Amino acid sequence: MDTEASWIRCFHPKPQAAHTLVCFPHAGGSASYYHGLSEVLDPDIEMLVIQYPGRENRLFEEPVSSLHALADSVAEVLPTRLGGARRPVLFGHSMGAIVAFEAARRLEGAGAVIPEALVASACSAPSGHRPERALRADEQPDSEVLARIMGLGGTARGVAEHAELIELVLPAIRADLAALGSYRAADGTTVGCPVTVFVADGDHEVRPADARLWGRHTTAGEPGVHVFEGDHFYLSKRPEGFVDLLQETVRTSRPENSLG
Repeated sequence: MDTEASWIRCFHPKPQAAHTLVCFPHAGGSASYYHGLSEVLDPDIEMLVIQYPGRENRLFEEPVSSLHALADSVAEVLPTRLGGARRPVLFGHSMGAIVAFEAARRLEGAGAVIPEALVASACSAPSGHRPERALRADEQPDSEVLARIMGLGGTARGVAEHAELIELVLPAIRADLAALGSYRAADGTTVGCPVTVFVADGDHEVRPADARLWGRHTTAGEPGVHVFEGDHFYLSKRPEGFVDLLQETVRTSRPENSLG
């Protein structure tokens, strides 16, 4: 069985917090991407972050090249951490939104931990995912794989100057891109929890209009859609209103729309 300690990071433990936010990294990303956001959350919200194999404290583990397999593992270990005491809100950025969605489906099916809500950030709806746009990572040279991730701003640009570091992180990046390329979801694939969608006005990967398609994947009504200033990795700069709206979403799960 997968261990909670390897899959779940908690940078700022808050055992008395009333709410739990579970975050899922983007393709090529790791748990530490959320450290700064965890630091600024109010005392009533504790953040847990999923750590995929093949990075940081799990650097020498085999990366997983299936989003379904990642979701299976998360759904197995998360109830152990939460113990049924809280209903978490799941937040996934880019690829992480799909992993969070699939994990939510499994958690709802098992019934031990039922997500309060799902926040999909910078990600097209599962049925709107266009795998033909994903790199065939196993057939691409290192330079093109890095260009794909770094072009979105998701990997520190300095990594390109360090060959040894590239060698360490590339297997995880390739596995993530392969997982995205093989993922499929039908229109009728749904979760029962409410879905809120965060997008950026300068994101060339995900258009705000596409965000509404997440409504196909929840039985809880039309999703709330919110647009922030920035690009695909807008949350790195935490644009105005982002933290407040995220915390409101965690506390209520049903904030009003702000899509222009």
